[in-house]
Amino acid sequence: MSVTANLTELETPALLLDRRQLQTNLDLMKDRARDLGVILRPHAKTAKSIPVLERAVDASRRITVSTLKEAEAAFAAGFSDILYAVGIAPNKLRRVLELRRAGCDLCVVLDNVEAATAVSRAAREANLTLAVMIEIDTDGHRAGIKPEADDLLTVAAALEDPAILKGVMTHAGESYGCDTPEALEAIAELERSGAVRAAERLRAAGHPCPEVSVGSTPTALS
Repeated sequence: MSVTANLTELETPALLLDRRQLQTNLDLMKDRARDLGVILRPHAKTAKSIPVLERAVDASRRITVSTLKEAEAAFAAGFSDILYAVGIAPNKLRRVLELRRAGCDLCVVLDNVEAATAVSRAAREANLTLAVMIEIDTDGHRAGIKPEADDLLTVAAALEDPAILKGVMTHAGESYGCDTPEALEAIAELERSGAVRAAERLRAAGHPCPEVSVGSTPTALS
């Protein structure tokens, strides 16, 4: 049977991958992270495939997800260091706590005092330490706190237990609209400098910030 005939018989949703191109892309990203001396945290949201994740990760086996369903599936498959990179909603904290209690090192993201207060309350009531990264807005594309905003320190202070704060993260969604190397390099620098500046301000104010996470796919390669 021809490939075309096979494709016409497939019912959606269906995942189709060119294995050689997939491996080329994964190796490119892993080599880039290694050359930069940083840890790679690939995102599960596109492929939604455990075998692809197994190929994508470096030795740290850190990953990113966009839903708790993805986090639960990845944890069941043996991934434990997981960043849930969508602003946490209080009604999802029960599932976050369940994953943490089961041994998953799940880290949530937030950018406002209300969410920070809810996370602190949930951790206190459950007698568990949660993990949080503050999202930084480095390109005005979507969520996050501006690196110089007063809210940055206010949100950090609302996390009652200093151990909760694991660092800052940013994602330059605006980079997907860039179509020249110069534009991509410029927005990559916005990501880097904005996230580093936010981390510097947090540390200067006495808040821990051990991890600084940056990189959309276009900027990671720029």
